[in-house]
Amino acid sequence: MTYFIVMGSLALSVLFTLSWALWRTVRWATSSLPGGRRQGGRGKAATRKPAKARKAAAKPSKKPSVKVRREPSRLTQWLAEWRAALPLAVVTTLIYLVARLVEHGMSFRPPHTVPTGFHSLIVVLGWAAAVMLTLALINRLAAWRCR
Repeated sequence: MTYFIVMGSLALSVLFTLSWALWRTVRWATSSLPGGRRQGGRGKAATRKPAKARKAAAKPSKKPSVKVRREPSRLTQWLAEWRAALPLAVVTTLIYLVARLVEHGMSFRPPHTVPTGFHSLIVVLGWAAAVMLTLALINRLAAWRCR
């Protein structure tokens, strides 16, 4: 039973990763063709007015001026465009949860002991899942900031 759970989760994660890569490649190929659709974020950035033009167009008033929204930094824009964090976070989290389930199941088998290296593997998977979830959160915040 443990073999089927571990190999099934491995097969599922490989299938998910390959299908995601194929999907992104097809989207890239169709967007680069003549007449292909445009990415939403790239078309909007070119139509924005510079900050100086917005200040000049603003009407003078006696009230204190409203803070003008600054453009996001290059790092924030790069993080917003990097779309691999969320799928990778989902895959690593699923692998970690399945490994925890396997560890729980292995503790009830007849020898009642888990192999020595398995616990350290689960710790590493847990940290990798936590890092990937943090990167996915940062990616979502950067995408929100660039809107």
